[in-house]
Amino acid sequence: MREAIRSWIVSTSGRIAPGALGDDTPIFSRAVLESVHVMELILLIEELSGRPIDVERLRVGVFRSVDAIVANFFRGDRSCFAD
Repeated sequence: MREAIRSWIVSTSGRIAPGALGDDTPIFSRAVLESVHVMELILLIEELSGRPIDVERLRVGVFRSVDAIVANFFRGDRSCFAD
């Protein structure tokens, strides 16, 4: 999961080398990705998780880093997914 997310971020961004993106790297505050990439990121997460995301339930910081994405979408917390 992490590798797929990291690879997607690196290829989409074009601003960061693969080895420079850590799981705790702030993705948006460091301008690795821009806000226009959020919908594509949501689609990737839905594809990887096999579940639709309820965008109305999203909270600030869920896309902060690879660690945050994994914690919010691939571990126990399923509050961002549609019922």
